[in-house]
Amino acid sequence: MKPWGLLAAILVLGLAGSMFLLAPRGSRIAVTDAVLSPMGGGFALTAKIDNPGGPDRLIGVGTGDAAGGTIVGAVGAGGLAIPAGSAPGLAMDGAHGMLLELPDDADDGRLIPVTFEFAGAGEVSTRARVEVVAMDHGEMLDAGRDAPGLAMSVKPDGAGWLVELEVERFEFSRDAVDGPHQPGVGHGHLYLDGLKLQRMYDASARIGSLPKGSYEVRVVLNTNDHRAYASNGKPVAAAAQIEVD
Repeated sequence: MKPWGLLAAILVLGLAGSMFLLAPRGSRIAVTDAVLSPMGGGFALTAKIDNPGGPDRLIGVGTGDAAGGTIVGAVGAGGLAIPAGSAPGLAMDGAHGMLLELPDDADDGRLIPVTFEFAGAGEVSTRARVEVVAMDHGEMLDAGRDAPGLAMSVKPDGAGWLVELEVERFEFSRDAVDGPHQPGVGHGHLYLDGLKLQRMYDASARIGSLPKGSYEVRVVLNTNDHRAYASNGKPVAAAAQIEVD
C-alpha cells in the first residue's frame, strides 16, 4: 500500500473509533408497551424496559405535554436501578411513573409522546397509549391459616446476585399463570427498590450487576390470577438488603 493510502486508512479507522466512543448509549435501552391511565389528579405511567447492556438508573419520566413527571412507589431516592441484562417494568403493583397533566383531549386510545431519562443511556423516547380503565393497585387474597410461608436469601453471584426462596404450603406453576385460582399455587413477583424485575416460576432468580448503592430486594407470592397471597391483611413477602460497593 502506498504511504498516502496507508495514512488515509489510519485516519478513517481513527474517525470510526472516535465515533464509536462518542456514540450515545441510549440506543441500548428500549422502552415499549407504555400506557397512561388516569389516577387521582394525574396519569399513571407503566412500561416495559429492555436493558441488554450494563447497569443503569432510571432518574426521570416526562412528556412535552405534561407539567412534570415523577416516579412513585420507589424505595429510597435517586431513581430506580436497572440491572444489567434485565427486562423490568414500571407496574401498578410496584414503582411507576406519574404525569401531572395531559392535554384535555387525551382520550382513550390516544398516543402521547413520553421520555424516560437514564443516568447512563440518556433520554429514550416512545409513545404511551392512553387507557381509561380501572387500575389494579395490588388486590390480595387472605388465605388465613393456609397462607404460604416464605423465606429468602440473597447472595453475590459473580457480577450479580442470586435470589433463593424457601416456601411452605406453596407450589410454583408457570403453566397455571393467568388461569383460575388454585389454593397454594402461583408464582412470585421480584422487586428491586420497588421496581418489578420479573415473575418467579421457581425458587431461584438472578439479578444482574447494579450501580453502586444500597438496595431492597423483595419477593411477594401471588395467585395464578395475580393477587398477592396474604395473612392477617399483609402480603406473604420476604425482603433483604444488599450493598453494592
